[in-house]
Amino acid sequence: MPWIKIIRPEEAEGELKEVYRKLAAQRAGEAINQAREATASPPATPPMLHSLNPKAMWHTAELMWEIMRGESRLSTAQREMIATVTSATLNCRF
Repeated sequence: MPWIKIIRPEEAEGELKEVYRKLAAQRAGEAINQAREATASPPATPPMLHSLNPKAMWHTAELMWEIMRGESRLSTAQREMIATVTSATLNCRF
């Protein structure tokens, strides 16, 4: 549970609801997102921490998407391994 106030997708309205819709459409094919959303209480995602500012949330998500899925000499699997080790080292559940 983040200490930062967040607005979850089911509570979103207006511009924020549209940002959540665009993010869901962009990431629909990602198995990790499908598995995360299937849990009873999915963890807050990093972009969600910006949910009080929908524009910042969208740009944060786009940056993360580019880092993790954009053109790179590292494979997607290598980038995911780096993210996993970093999260584990920091005791981050995400």
